[in-house]
Amino acid sequence: MKKLLLILFLFITNFLYSQNNAVELDRLYPSIPVGRNFPASFEIKMETGQVYRVKVQQQGVDVKVAVKKDGAVLFEQDSPNGNTGLEDFHFTAASSSKFQLLIERLEEQGNPESGTVSLVVKKYSKKELANLERLSRELETENRKDVLTLDIDHFWQAYDELKKSRSRADSVITLQTLYLDRATEGLRDFINARQFTAEKFVNVLGRYPKFYASVRANTLKVKQAEADVQQAISNFKKLYANFTNAKVCFAIGLVNTGGTVSSKFVLIGTEVTTSTREMDLSEFGNSAFSKALAGDTNIIQKVKDMVAHESVHIQQRTKLDPESISCPLLYSCLIEGFCDFIGELTSGGQINKRLQEYGNAHETELWKKFKSQLCGNFQGEWLYDYSTVKDKPADLGYYIGYKIAQAYYNRAIDKRQAIIDIIELKNPLQFLEKSGYDKAVKN
Repeated sequence: MKKLLLILFLFITNFLYSQNNAVELDRLYPSIPVGRNFPASFEIKMETGQVYRVKVQQQGVDVKVAVKKDGAVLFEQDSPNGNTGLEDFHFTAASSSKFQLLIERLEEQGNPESGTVSLVVKKYSKKELANLERLSRELETENRKDVLTLDIDHFWQAYDELKKSRSRADSVITLQTLYLDRATEGLRDFINARQFTAEKFVNVLGRYPKFYASVRANTLKVKQAEADVQQAISNFKKLYANFTNAKVCFAIGLVNTGGTVSSKFVLIGTEVTTSTREMDLSEFGNSAFSKALAGDTNIIQKVKDMVAHESVHIQQRTKLDPESISCPLLYSCLIEGFCDFIGELTSGGQINKRLQEYGNAHETELWKKFKSQLCGNFQGEWLYDYSTVKDKPADLGYYIGYKIAQAYYNRAIDKRQAIIDIIELKNPLQFLEKSGYDKAVKN
């Protein structure tokens, strides 16, 4: 009975949301169902020259968002942020008319059949537009750079102003106005990719005040690494014939990522990337994450290594061969391990030294265990397991992927083609076989 009621609810809700309902500005539509064969469609009345901000939060399904008029697509967006990221964009109406906002599930491998999204549409006032234009002018020079670091300065300016806050609300406003509202183009992508909010920053700063205070000086050293970062990227261009250019943005995050990417940027969580064993890590306890933060003290090399790793993700745009056998765990570990391997070739360093040391000492037993699971869906023992792993480093799947890439590369006669094969992976199981890694591991 409950299942029948749920199906009926989804049917009715989907019917309502697919009937071009008129959108009320500044209203949150919290749980809009979207799935295969049932997009969500809304009608928005816009005015000539007005700027509107559309925010679609994906909740378990990857979607694309389009603005249409009379059947013609005027704007379309699909950010590379998976099925939980935010689609966030501005749209300027060329005429006063009714427009259609269409939210559709992406037809791609691994995307759930259905999920929900939330929607908010805002119209900017003249004062807000003037403020946006002012900020745009202030950021114009920084946004033209290939390596952006200004967001680091903005964060610490906001951080210092927090001393004047008399309430939590004051702190939220300070971080919003002095940091997030002044975001460069790179940080805007970071905000969307990791759902940064001023409220979350207040929470994290309250939880890890000693860590943030201790890492501050290290984050400012990033400015000294710009030439080194550009050199690492130049090395990558020489190695990989199909290289796609991307900018690099250094910003301060929520201590939950060292790096990620958008369609245009390598995004570096500077507080994580520049953390070393000299930081005050007492607030993290004796956790795997604390050990990962306790890295080497060579800040410039750490920065180069992280940028090199994430730059590989920017290049990994090819689709898998549709006839390849689905091996989700193997594929995920190859994608990450390949970034470690290629990144090492371009920067001369390695972001996962602890994994390498542990993995080399336990290679046979790790491979034997991984081999028994490689075509499964469960990643818990191999990837993103900082909260559960004990007595060993987290993310050992990175090591497995690295070793397979290394075996393939060492075996290849044409090294430049091997780089292409690694980055443009099409068939995970076939790649593993060609690498010869399984036979090379001592049993």
